[in-house]
Amino acid sequence: MIKTACLFAIKSYQRYLSPLLGTNCRYYPSCSEYAKQAYLFQNPFIATLKTLGRILSCNQLFRGGIAYPSASLSLQIYVFKPCLVRYWLIPNHTPSYAFYNIPSCTFLEIKSQTFQIIKNYPKASRV
Repeated sequence: MIKTACLFAIKSYQRYLSPLLGTNCRYYPSCSEYAKQAYLFQNPFIATLKTLGRILSCNQLFRGGIAYPSASLSLQIYVFKPCLVRYWLIPNHTPSYAFYNIPSCTFLEIKSQTFQIIKNYPKASRV
């Protein structure tokens, strides 16, 4: 419930308030996109702390640059199942894998580790 409310507030800010203020963020992805990705992949408490740290560092005293959000995740990836890629998860170190072959499907389990989260934008927005 808190996660949904925070995501709604961030999306409302991005849609209505951000176009009026212009692009002011010193980081890529912007602070609001960073917050949205943090809330999607982490619990609300940790996402709030990371978002506040990001917003407080978005000023003239810090250089800015490229800083993707990171999250600790345990994944189960289903192999040979068509999907739409929305986010790329780049591991911070060499991952440990465990393959499972179940008669109905094959999936790959990745033990809990830290990933960098990179959003995959559709071609229409890259033009």
